[in-house]
Amino acid sequence: MMRIALSIILSSFFFLPLSAHPAVTSGPLPTWLYTIHPDLAKAPASDDIGDGYYYQLFDLQTNLLNKTRYTHYIITIANESGIQNASEVSVTFAPEFQHVVFHRVAIIREGATLDQLNLSRIKVIEEEKGSDEFEYNGLKRAFLTLKDVRKGDRIDVAYSVIGFNPVFGNKYSDDFSFSTSTAVCNYYKTILTPADRPLHILPVNNAPAPVEQRQGNTISYVWTNPSLRSYDTDADVPSWFDKSPAIYITEYKNWAEVIDWGIKTFKNYRFSLPASLHQKIDAWRGQAKGDKDLFANIANRFVQNEIRYLAMEIGVNTHQPHDPADVFNQRFGDCKDKAFLLTAILRQEGIPASVALVSTDTRGKLTDIAPSPRDFDHAIVAIRRAKGVYTYVDPTNSGQRGELADLFIPAYGYALVLEDGETGLEPVTPGRTNDYTITERLVAKYYDTSRFDVTSVYTGGAADDVRGSYAESSLKDIEDRYRKYYASLFEGIRQTTPITFDDDSTGNKFSVHKQYAIPQLWNTDKKGKKYFEFSARILDQALPDPADAGEGEPLALDYPYNVHYTLHLTLPEDWDFGGGELHIKNDSYQFDFTPVVKGNEMTLTYTLRTFKDNIPAASIGQYKEDYKNMLAKISFQLYKNSTPDGSASEETSTQKETAAATVSRTWKVGWPAIWLTFFFSLFFFRLFAWLNARAEETLYAPGTGYPLGGWIVLLGISIAINLFIEGLNLFRENYYSNDNWVLFGNTGGLNLQYLFLSELALHLTFIAGGAVVLFWFIKKRDIFPRMFLWYIGILLSGRLLLILLYTFIPIPSVLNTYRYELTAHFIRTILYAAICVTYVLKSSQIKSTFLEKV
Repeated sequence: MMRIALSIILSSFFFLPLSAHPAVTSGPLPTWLYTIHPDLAKAPASDDIGDGYYYQLFDLQTNLLNKTRYTHYIITIANESGIQNASEVSVTFAPEFQHVVFHRVAIIREGATLDQLNLSRIKVIEEEKGSDEFEYNGLKRAFLTLKDVRKGDRIDVAYSVIGFNPVFGNKYSDDFSFSTSTAVCNYYKTILTPADRPLHILPVNNAPAPVEQRQGNTISYVWTNPSLRSYDTDADVPSWFDKSPAIYITEYKNWAEVIDWGIKTFKNYRFSLPASLHQKIDAWRGQAKGDKDLFANIANRFVQNEIRYLAMEIGVNTHQPHDPADVFNQRFGDCKDKAFLLTAILRQEGIPASVALVSTDTRGKLTDIAPSPRDFDHAIVAIRRAKGVYTYVDPTNSGQRGELADLFIPAYGYALVLEDGETGLEPVTPGRTNDYTITERLVAKYYDTSRFDVTSVYTGGAADDVRGSYAESSLKDIEDRYRKYYASLFEGIRQTTPITFDDDSTGNKFSVHKQYAIPQLWNTDKKGKKYFEFSARILDQALPDPADAGEGEPLALDYPYNVHYTLHLTLPEDWDFGGGELHIKNDSYQFDFTPVVKGNEMTLTYTLRTFKDNIPAASIGQYKEDYKNMLAKISFQLYKNSTPDGSASEETSTQKETAAATVSRTWKVGWPAIWLTFFFSLFFFRLFAWLNARAEETLYAPGTGYPLGGWIVLLGISIAINLFIEGLNLFRENYYSNDNWVLFGNTGGLNLQYLFLSELALHLTFIAGGAVVLFWFIKKRDIFPRMFLWYIGILLSGRLLLILLYTFIPIPSVLNTYRYELTAHFIRTILYAAICVTYVLKSSQIKSTFLEKV
């Protein structure tokens, strides 16, 4: 019963019948409508029909005196898809100041009109599409689901939405474009205004001007069947770019009138602050000790972090802020609420601050449109330094740190500063710092696990973004995202240590360090050549692909954006990198690439800096050539390849334009390893001769032992496998290459070289021990059980010694992950020893098999 009751409550809340919502009614057509003369026999070309239907008529009329928007459309259903997509009548409205009047809802079929306007079937639901972003607008949607819609039907709908947002007073402004996604046979747009309220109309992108008519005390602006175009681009264009023909309409004569509206909307900065806020202001004042910038930064940080973002933009509060005292007490507000609160705090301290309105989409193109408050979608705070000189801060950016003058502001282009005496738009200089410094180190090995180490340092706006991301996500999720990011480049990559990060809030610098292991870095092509691919992803993602550029369209760039990327490669052999340096600079961006190669050490340094937010359409041709050259440096393949005579050669990938690096066959002997192996061999042979001459007391007479079989065979196989693995590791590590000897010396000096030789000695010991134990196993020697136990002891103590050496001897960070591999080897050896030693000591078959003397 509880579930049934709850469902009834929820249904009544989300689906309200008309009687429960008086803002939706029915009524006759308005008497003031401008008379139109459509040709309802017109039909579009079949190629112009989208979603299975088209508009036979689309008539939009706005009456400023009556504050009414009238819509009349006739839809023709062309196919079954149209039945699905066009069988609902839907109207969105703000119930605080609007109501909806339905005049007609009908289906026209074979000359007959089927009335569908049934008030009891109209539902009203909440239309909160921004709730996942903590934004609530109070809008509702009245909708009617049509019944029995068929192919070929015409759906005839007429309704009015009555009421304008009172926050704009008696000033009207609007904009619309002449573009459509499906065909319209008859299109009309009409605006009726009293004669004493003429409109300023600004066409852009060759939009048609209206026909202006005067009749009595009314001015009519009419567009009759203007050319409509379909414009939809997949290109990465800047947010402000739109080449659709558009009209901007306004009653505001200039930006000064909009500023005057804004100041009044923000209550002429008349406010009262609660006593608890005054106490905070007093405390901040003492903390700042007369430093106004420090006080402003402390107050800004409080509003950013302590007042959470929650937008209740209902009714006039779409543009009018809530009272600063309410915002402070409830500890939430939207951008204008937070901007108003911070402005109130700063003004209380005598700091000349004002709310500033910006457009996150139109940005620098605000100067090209008609003055209107509707074009702004964000509020920040402007602190006046001098006449017309402002420092801008954004009290909604909770991830910001650093000094007031260095706080990052995006490239908004212009701001409308709501301050007495201002008459126009003020330029917004974007933040000076938005930098990424990425250092990646890759130790690439042919046959062993390669190591990948990443250090990322973010400053300014970049630090703000990353800090916010870390605050919103768990470390596990962040680590998983990073791993997936690199997995597209290195198959099988795994994280070896937890991600570490450091937040320098004073300098606004955020540092992240990551370490990974790549089990198999190198691939083999059809010709048997070894290679691996690499791409500087942060650069690749920052450069838009010119292949997607539309005709006459610019390409968007992140701006301001500064990337300093360095890749350090330690390769198995000496290498060359073809192509040399690359330096490109123009009005939009600067790209610099410098390779430095010393033997098997390669350092590739990149810099990318943007100077504006787009590559102009006129520059796309040159950018295509630049992009090809930059991509060849950013994405490349490293080939192990040489000509038959042993000299280095270059190759270019057939899949994409890349620089191919090639290996040169200049392998040199590492004599320290050779001499160590020589003296070790002498010692081993003498030790083998001495041990082989030994004998052990046995329970049974020599020559009477069992043949090798049963579980004993598995013991011999395990010894052989261990011997093979140790030999393979000796080959993979390339101990006898002079390059490795020199590399260890350059990286860690004598300490690292001693570690290098100690590791070689232990591997030689493991190999020698395994070889002689296997020999004694095959010969069924009486000394085998005791020597096997010694062999196990050597394995355990040797692996433990390696762990200790790598723990207490200073090593490069790229070798840190090797400690974990050594630990894993040690644990596996313990398990092997526990099983095999127990078997050797307890098995009667062992005692009955290994009886042979020398």
